[in-house]
Amino acid sequence: MAAAPKRKTAKKPATKKAPAKKAVGKKTATKKKTASRKAASKKVTARQKTQHQKLNQQIKSVSKEIDRIEREGRKMLRQAETRYNSTVRQLKSERTKLEKQLGTLASKSELAFDDVRKGVDAAYRDLQKAVRQAYKHFS
Repeated sequence: MAAAPKRKTAKKPATKKAPAKKAVGKKTATKKKTASRKAASKKVTARQKTQHQKLNQQIKSVSKEIDRIEREGRKMLRQAETRYNSTVRQLKSERTKLEKQLGTLASKSELAFDDVRKGVDAAYRDLQKAVRQAYKHFS
């Protein structure tokens, strides 16, 4: 018998090998290390607790001081506004008096005119001085 001729077989394309799986033991070991780090960082010592409480108390104390300063500042602003309004009312009142005196000056005779003018000048100087003082005080 004669030998059968060899058949030619088609070459199959090379298949890619799947990447090798990582060892399961390493992952669990890594997870355990991470978990133990987190647990260690979450553990709060008595010293840390005490320091935290102390800092928290200091913050509360500073907050109270800030609130007190704010209240006092508002109180001072109200007082300053009251003084300012009072001063402006007084200056306006004096200005009105001065305007009235000036109105009466026109109706006076020549002899009385000099006396009234002196009074108006004195009132003007007083008013001008009061305005300057108020401006210095409130600026």
